[in-house]
Amino acid sequence: MKAYIYLWCYRLYMNTTIQVKQNTLERLKKLKELRNFTSYDELINTLIEEAMDIPKTMFGIDKGKLKKFSKEDRLEFRNY
Repeated sequence: MKAYIYLWCYRLYMNTTIQVKQNTLERLKKLKELRNFTSYDELINTLIEEAMDIPKTMFGIDKGKLKKFSKEDRLEFRNY
């Protein structure tokens, strides 16, 4: 038996239907409840962000990766 989930597309203001198996729907319902989400759209987007390892903020993402500017970094010392 298959179930349907209605997702609200906030940007387009239209509903979209996706088809999932009944056990998938039950698992989504449990996860939605466990994480206290108000919508399936919010849950699915969060799962996608987690799977793609997208940070909530980019602040400090390059900490420890930057080096101090050197004389060679200045524009007047570059060869074009």
